[in-house]
Amino acid sequence: MKSRVYFIETKSGEALQSLAEKTKRLFDSLDFSSSVKKGDLVAVKTTFGEKGNIGHLKPPIVRAAVEKIKEAQGRPFVVETNTLYMGQRTNAIDHLLHALHQGFTTESLGAPIIIADGLLGENDYAVPLNKGLTKTAYIAGAAKATSGFVFLSHVTGHMLTGLGATLKNIGMGLASRGGKLAMHSGVIPQIIKDKCTACGICAEFCSARAITIKDYAIINPKECIGCGECLAVCPYNAVKISWDENIVNLQKKIAEYCLAVLKGKERRSLFFNFLIHVTEQCDCMDRAYQPAFEDIGILASRDPVAVEQASVDLVLEHVGEDFFRKSWPGIDYHAQIDYAAEIGLGQKDYQLVDVSEEKGRRIPAGKR
Repeated sequence: MKSRVYFIETKSGEALQSLAEKTKRLFDSLDFSSSVKKGDLVAVKTTFGEKGNIGHLKPPIVRAAVEKIKEAQGRPFVVETNTLYMGQRTNAIDHLLHALHQGFTTESLGAPIIIADGLLGENDYAVPLNKGLTKTAYIAGAAKATSGFVFLSHVTGHMLTGLGATLKNIGMGLASRGGKLAMHSGVIPQIIKDKCTACGICAEFCSARAITIKDYAIINPKECIGCGECLAVCPYNAVKISWDENIVNLQKKIAEYCLAVLKGKERRSLFFNFLIHVTEQCDCMDRAYQPAFEDIGILASRDPVAVEQASVDLVLEHVGEDFFRKSWPGIDYHAQIDYAAEIGLGQKDYQLVDVSEEKGRRIPAGKR
C-alpha cells in the first residue's frame, strides 16, 4: 500500500496565522491524537535559522504544532542541536540567546526550548546500528529520551546534500557533535588558488581551526571536520568540494542516523515539509535570500521518505525543472532518498491527498 502524503496549498506572502491554521489542519488529516498518550514528551524539531536569515519557519507555525500536541494531552517541547561550524548556534547558551533574538521564546511558542545535545554537544546517546556505514550512531540525548517527534522542515537547497528537508532535519539535525563529525568525515574542501585573495574569512569561520592564511588559504586535511562552512562564507568562490563518493556517503550516513533517531518511535512521529520561501541555500546561511519561486504549499505524512519524494516531485511539477539539481549540479540529492527507502525508513511510492479545499480531493502521485 502506498504511503499517504497530505498536501495543502499556500501562496506567497500568506499571513503567518493562516500558515499556522493550515498546519493544524494537516495534523487532523494525519489523526495525530491517535499517536500520543497522555503525558507523552513530544519533541517539535525545527531550526531557528542563522542571524540575518529570513526564510526559516517562524514561531506561529511552530506554536501550531505545540498546540496540537497539547490538544492530544502530550507535553511538547521545541528541540534543536548545536552546530559544528562557528556562528550563533555552536553552544547552548549562545543558541538559546539567538533563538530569543529570532523571536522563539516560551511565550511565543507555548513550550520550552531544549538544546538536545547539551552545552557543547557532549550530551549524546550511542545507538548500535550496524547498518551500512554506521556501526554506532551518536544522537542527541534528548532525542533518545522523547516519546515521539513532530518534524517541521523548511525545504531548501543545500551545499553538501543538494536538498535540505526532512531527512537532513532528522539525521543531521538530531545528531550529537560526535555524530555530526562522523557524518562529515571524508568531506574535505579544497582551495582554488587563482581565486583566493587570502582575505581570511574562511579561517575566521573555521571552528576546527584547520585553515591558515599565507599567499592563499591552506586547509589542513587532518584537522578539517568537513562541515563546509568555508564553502558557504567565501565571497570569491575560491573553495570547492569534490562531489565524489564521500558526498554520497554523507547522504547515506544521514539516512542511517534517521534510523537511529526514529528507532522505536516510527509510529509516533510526523513529518512536515514546507515548500515556502524555497531558496538555493539552506537556513544555516546568515543572509536574506529571496525565494527562487512562488510558494507551493505544506506536505505532511507519517512516512519521511514519502514526504521527501512528494516534495521534490511537486517542485519539479511547479517549476518545470529539477531546481535542486540545477542549484547544485554536482550533487545527486536522490542518493539520500533512494538509500533511505533501501534501508527501510519508508517508501517512495505515495498517494498525494490534497486537503486544500474544504472536503479535500485526491490527486495522483507525481511522476517519477
